[in-house]
Amino acid sequence: MSTVTYPSGTFPGFPEVTMDCPEGWVPHQVPAAQLAIVQERPEGEFRPNVVVVMQRLAPEQTFENVVKQAVERFEATPGYEEVGRTETTMSGFTAVRIEGAWATEQTGTIAQALRLAVIEHDGVRDVVEVTGTCAGPQATEVWAVVRAIQDSVTLAGR
Repeated sequence: MSTVTYPSGTFPGFPEVTMDCPEGWVPHQVPAAQLAIVQERPEGEFRPNVVVVMQRLAPEQTFENVVKQAVERFEATPGYEEVGRTETTMSGFTAVRIEGAWATEQTGTIAQALRLAVIEHDGVRDVVEVTGTCAGPQATEVWAVVRAIQDSVTLAGR
């Protein structure tokens, strides 16, 4: 009998990711996320956050497919309106930033910035999603900070 291991040469791990955690923000555990931080806020207030999620891609998935699927997820949100989309980079890799907003009864307006990149390494391809979210009224105060945190993301050895 043999054994298999993750991570290994056969099953590479995800890239190591780092991002800035500004003063007033703290690490926060989020299910299915590899990394997350939230801004400290008084109890009951929406906590602005930046969350990193990585997923392994199938060989036939392209960057364009990944972006299309992300846009479809946004558009499935009732009331979602895209307010901007631009090509950018993440740690030197081609990326896209998609920003939009929608309203909920519980929180009011939600603003979200998604940064997506596909990273090829060790014979595999992973999508890295860096999502920043805040309540609409918080955007004037924290949007530049959310973007700066997203800009700070680096992927080790890439």
